[in-house]
Amino acid sequence: IKTEKGLPLEFKNHSFLKDVFNDWTPTQVSRKASQIGFSTLQIIKSLWAAKNKDWNIIYTLPTFGDVSQFVPSKINPIIQNNPQLANWTKDKDTITQKQVGKSFIYYRGTFSKKTEREKMESGVGIMLSSDLNLHDESDRSDQTILEQYESRLEASRYKGKWYFSNPTVPGTLTQKIWDKSDQKHWFIKCEHCGELQWLDYFKNVDKERKIFVCQKCKKEITDDVRRNGFWVKKYNRDISGYYIPHTICPWISAKDMIEAEETKTKQYFYNFSLGLPYQGSDVVVDKEMILKNIVYGRPNYKTKNVIGVDTGLRMHYVLGNRQGIFKVGVTKDWDEIEFLMKKYDALAVFDGLGDLTKPRKLRDKYRGKVWLCYFKRDKDTPDAIKWDGKQMAVYADRSKIIQRVIDEFVDEKMKFYLQPEELATYIEHWKTLYQIEETDSLGIKRKKWETSGENHYIFANIYFLLALMRRGTGTGIDWQSKEKSRLHNPQAPDPQEEANKMGTKKDWRYD
Repeated sequence: IKTEKGLPLEFKNHSFLKDVFNDWTPTQVSRKASQIGFSTLQIIKSLWAAKNKDWNIIYTLPTFGDVSQFVPSKINPIIQNNPQLANWTKDKDTITQKQVGKSFIYYRGTFSKKTEREKMESGVGIMLSSDLNLHDESDRSDQTILEQYESRLEASRYKGKWYFSNPTVPGTLTQKIWDKSDQKHWFIKCEHCGELQWLDYFKNVDKERKIFVCQKCKKEITDDVRRNGFWVKKYNRDISGYYIPHTICPWISAKDMIEAEETKTKQYFYNFSLGLPYQGSDVVVDKEMILKNIVYGRPNYKTKNVIGVDTGLRMHYVLGNRQGIFKVGVTKDWDEIEFLMKKYDALAVFDGLGDLTKPRKLRDKYRGKVWLCYFKRDKDTPDAIKWDGKQMAVYADRSKIIQRVIDEFVDEKMKFYLQPEELATYIEHWKTLYQIEETDSLGIKRKKWETSGENHYIFANIYFLLALMRRGTGTGIDWQSKEKSRLHNPQAPDPQEEANKMGTKKDWRYD
């Protein structure tokens, strides 16, 4: 069997996928990291099942646009590279439907702009009958539509439901099913002390030596040891669940994962490297948190500077560099903002909607050094930031970028080269921030940041962070710092410690 790239399907590095390939449990769920070969496995497995088990299959992706890209670029090349598969699908082969022997695989998107009631009344896939619903990127799919597809299984004896995704946040349908599953983890045996353990990034990675180590004896865990692991059920349950982080992928080194943690956002690292949902800390930024980030006795060299400006009748600004913030202020005079840009040779990001005239003039005057920021809801990209070089504009998800700034405070990376009295008004603005919970258009409950008063310095700080990113100094302030940071996200579930009221009988190897 060959992949979409024409390479032989191999299990030396992907040995953890063997059991998944042979698993025919009706309800399956996989909480996984990115780029591990899982979609390729499911494509081949679904084609085989359609042919040899005579199953009709519904294969969903988040949107119909995803289907139009995924089928031609991934599914069709796999079929073309394998003559036997091509022979199976020669009678009916389109982007949305493939006949495999006597059965059909239907490729469908889930996302729509309808209200929840309209979704339930719309009859998505109502004319289709299915033996297996296979939901790819289920965390990023419309949760109401996913549940609606279950009605298509009523006539089947198998009634298969397979969910797999890079997680997003707790509370999605996939994560709820994971909570009820047997929660299998990939265990390895230390060749030095014989300790059985699953590979937890926070317990098995030595950041100084940049290697995987045994949790007990602290000696190195080799790639061969990672390859030769085995799946262990955490609970004895009927739903089959697999947890697949990058720690068990032998082609991904400890150094690679450390770099991802240091250079990517926490959401990106948790979702795509650890294969865990990420909610973000609900810690608010208060006076104590800000003051403990003040740097005393060390100079700020004031090079490679950036400035973030919240515009309006008055302009609030935050000025600094990757070392930290060394000036905050407010002015009614745009000439002062321009003076600061020139004096400190600062790249700038301005609020794109506060003042519609002067920011655009400065953008055109200092082409490439002034960017305008607009907030735009992002479906589920962890970074949630897009740069438009033609318009000199940056688009960011409002709640996600606020969370990103808060994470910088929590990890003590948002440093200040200022005296406490200089931050008095800045602190008052951060006190207006609070968190609510809402259900988004996909039916997923998410936390959202709102403000209850003057918030200008909060947004100036956001634009400052975006300017830092554009300047190329990393994803946050002093991101290369060796200082110890808080490793655990208090909102992200730890698979080893996570307990469920249902089926509490647990394998002893998790103790």
